[in-house]
Amino acid sequence: MKILKNWARTSRCTPKDILYPTSEEEIQNIVKICNENHTPIKVVGARHSYNDIFCAGKDGINLSLKHFDAITHIDQQKHTVTVQAGIRIPALIKQLKPNRLSLRNLGTNVFDSIAGACSTGYHGSGIAHGIFVSDVIAMDIITPQGAKKHIKHNDPEFDIYAVGLGMLGVITHITLQCEPYFKLEVTEKRMSLVEIEHDFDTLLADNDHFKFIWIPHTQDFMIWLGNRTQKEESSSFKKWMAYGWTGVVINNFFHEALLFTASFKRALVPSINRLMSKILLPKDGETATSVYPSHWAFFLPHVLKQDVVEYAFKIEETFEVFRELIEMVEKTGIYVDTPIEVRFVKKDTYWLSPTQGEDVCFIGTKIHFPLRRKPEYFRYFSEVDRILLKHSGRPHWGKQFRITTDDFKKNYEKWDDFWEYVEKQDPKGLFQNAFSKRLRR
Repeated sequence: MKILKNWARTSRCTPKDILYPTSEEEIQNIVKICNENHTPIKVVGARHSYNDIFCAGKDGINLSLKHFDAITHIDQQKHTVTVQAGIRIPALIKQLKPNRLSLRNLGTNVFDSIAGACSTGYHGSGIAHGIFVSDVIAMDIITPQGAKKHIKHNDPEFDIYAVGLGMLGVITHITLQCEPYFKLEVTEKRMSLVEIEHDFDTLLADNDHFKFIWIPHTQDFMIWLGNRTQKEESSSFKKWMAYGWTGVVINNFFHEALLFTASFKRALVPSINRLMSKILLPKDGETATSVYPSHWAFFLPHVLKQDVVEYAFKIEETFEVFRELIEMVEKTGIYVDTPIEVRFVKKDTYWLSPTQGEDVCFIGTKIHFPLRRKPEYFRYFSEVDRILLKHSGRPHWGKQFRITTDDFKKNYEKWDDFWEYVEKQDPKGLFQNAFSKRLRR
């Protein structure tokens, strides 16, 4: 029996088969055969989604594009790159660097496949930047009937396919707009929530990238700023200390050991959070600055297994929502063992994008699984759902959520239109699965 698990081990499936095509023609033939035989099919990428969006089901076929991952063209004058859809972000970054190109914006996880990042609304932070798929110039897709379709960014249909959740076929090629290779000066500084709110408009407008975090069960907040710079890059030793020692050893392995102890007594979590805050955050009144290649600046090492929930909502409600979350954590007695991260993303017009129609704030939170031990956390995630739904929150498609079809209909103007289009393009339901059926029930 073939078993597929996601990276976090929060979802698993047992498809009838897993196929690894190496060419677009192979992909077309597989889709045509599945169409003729009414066999469900789902593309599986890097499996960094926390839910079962990638699962084909026991009677279906999972299609992995891990061997369909080449760069097919780089245009250094236009700063564009065309790739096969299975390429992962680290491999793309590695090949862009000698050509003096950089991806415009990334999230803290840089291990996703390009197609998966586009299909689920992957994003970074910076109000001048949209979600990752906003930088797509064009894409090729194999339709449920096995035909090849080329869609450009300015085509009306791009709004439907941009965040397609894998429901409209198999993406095979993507052309991305990059920019000349750049470095970021990263600034980290403790600020109180009152100070962040007071300076919010300036922080948002005057920095290329801005986000902030709160360490639950403490009064500790930190802002993170990233700005393009021509300054000399920080030393390799400083980078190793930041990402190797502090990022991996302290923030992952040492933290995991502490949380393993706390898995037997959750009341230890506030003390652990205070200790980690003291170790990792700059001291009061101090500002930490570094200069790194952009991809290093965005990246945050993730080794600890975890489960995650994240919602987008109107940027104007940022501090109202955040204070409700703080109050909920304090009043419910729920122990939250990781920072709550707040990011900001530019609006777009994509039908199923969490950022459709309005600039948004994303609030994300997680619970860790130290050494495979899982504390009870569904009450916490349900409380987050409750607060964010009250504010018309839209969940990140690659994270966990427990909300109803009626909620989606309220929060997505084009919800019914999208699913009508899916049914028209895929009348046999080849690309439907348990995940999509839950969305529509």
